[in-house]
Amino acid sequence: MKKHDKIISFIFILVMMVTAIYWAISTQSWTLLGTLASVACFGLFVLLGLRTIPVLTDFVLTNPAPEVTWKSKEQDRRQAWLYIIGWILASRILLMLIGYSFLIIQNGYSGGLLSKMAETWHISGIDASSYLGIAENGYVTEGDARFHIVFFPFFPNLIRVVQAFVGNYLVSGFIVSNITSIVAALVAYELAALDMLRKNAMRVVKYIFIFPAAFFFFIPMTEALFLALSLMCLYFVRKKEWLIGCLCGALAAYTRSPGVLLIVPVAIEFGRDLMGNYKLLSKKAFIHRIISAVSFLAIISLGLLAYLFINYYVTGNAFQFSIYQREHWSQRFYLFFDTVRYQMEYAVGTFNSGDSRSFLGLWLPNLIAIFSALIIMFMGAKKIRPSYTAYFIVYFAFVVGATWLLSAPRYLLVAFPLAFAAVALTEEKSKDAILTVVSVVASLLYLAMFVAGYPVY
Repeated sequence: MKKHDKIISFIFILVMMVTAIYWAISTQSWTLLGTLASVACFGLFVLLGLRTIPVLTDFVLTNPAPEVTWKSKEQDRRQAWLYIIGWILASRILLMLIGYSFLIIQNGYSGGLLSKMAETWHISGIDASSYLGIAENGYVTEGDARFHIVFFPFFPNLIRVVQAFVGNYLVSGFIVSNITSIVAALVAYELAALDMLRKNAMRVVKYIFIFPAAFFFFIPMTEALFLALSLMCLYFVRKKEWLIGCLCGALAAYTRSPGVLLIVPVAIEFGRDLMGNYKLLSKKAFIHRIISAVSFLAIISLGLLAYLFINYYVTGNAFQFSIYQREHWSQRFYLFFDTVRYQMEYAVGTFNSGDSRSFLGLWLPNLIAIFSALIIMFMGAKKIRPSYTAYFIVYFAFVVGATWLLSAPRYLLVAFPLAFAAVALTEEKSKDAILTVVSVVASLLYLAMFVAGYPVY
């Protein structure tokens, strides 16, 4: 390990130790299984960070040679795009049929597939109803709808635009989600194809759409849009289209709060580009490029700033959303490994009390998603682009750090580095087949619980 890697690793360990000590002093609730789960999560996270540091610093600081990207004929690209679009459309139809079949198995026949769409996908019981409400009525300050201000505006804005043509908000929500699913799939393929053979780029798309909770791409939720914009941000940055990439990042930050975290991988890509060119540039040109990089990075934050302005315009307080989250949902940001502690405590409590619906639908999937994501990324950290791993680290700490986390599988679904790591770990056909089967089976079970009304959010 190089000297600068040792220094950075030491600082990282020191910060994590201070964080752990603060957690140990401030935590009031202690159980054996909860503590063990928290320590295991903390340990995996630290190991992931230590494994990432040397490859990340080498990626940025080593004077990079021109990157070699896999090139394919335009005909191959068209064929790949047609295949992806066809596969996504076919999978959407199959998803509709499977969800409807689960509904019939549970309740018996009570109406046709299209007439039961809202019931099958529990539109009124998940965040989709809030987004549709914003699209129809905007942000309001009275009644339960005043809490809609906690949801970001770009997705409902798009629903409203589409509704002007189709005349139905629910249908518009499905249209936006599924069009952006196709966009996400195509951009994921193109981003992966910058570093991988075409067949492996296809597998990146496959894993994104077969991971458990991938059915949320189908319904009127922000997952597909956020993923598409995140991938577009990194793709255009990788292609040196800095302005377009950062504008996509700004839109991602205008879609969901973690979008602003795209500053991290984009900054790393900027840093690599600067280090690769500083010897070729004059001092004045190098300083100019640094100023340009900082300016482009600032663009990403505009999405979040626009959302804060909407809070201020509607309620008079730019941070009203955080007040509602804290008072109405007991939601605030804390330590991700403390989240694992209370998740495990709730899992044990619901299991012992016989509350199988909460255990199977909520707490167990959350724990499985959190630990599976950490393990996959730890194993794949040296095999994927370091900027992607860095993005996962900050994204994971942010979304898992919620004090009332109900949606870990859905939140981690859009952490696209997971799919890249999964592909890197399954080069052998047997491993690819095993992970594919496990993912599909888990997806079907999770979908069945969702349709059956389990607390799957």
